[in-house]
Amino acid sequence: MALNIAALIVLIFVAGVVVYLLYFLGGLPGRIASQRGHSQADAVRIMGWLGLLTGGVLWAVALIWAYITTKSEPAAAKLDPAA
Repeated sequence: MALNIAALIVLIFVAGVVVYLLYFLGGLPGRIASQRGHSQADAVRIMGWLGLLTGGVLWAVALIWAYITTKSEPAAAKLDPAA
């Protein structure tokens, strides 16, 4: 009986670790994009979570997309040579 209780405790602990890892990995691309000042950080965040549902394919794309920083300049700064 004590072995069954110990096995149940280990099973609950492992399930908790798996849930935490899924939560951490799902939000990782969005956190990276936000920290890097990505202009489409919300889209990267959504794609990261959807990537977990697709078996990790879109998650990898979201992770790469998070590192591609696309800060846009105002149009006036591009035209003004003094700026």
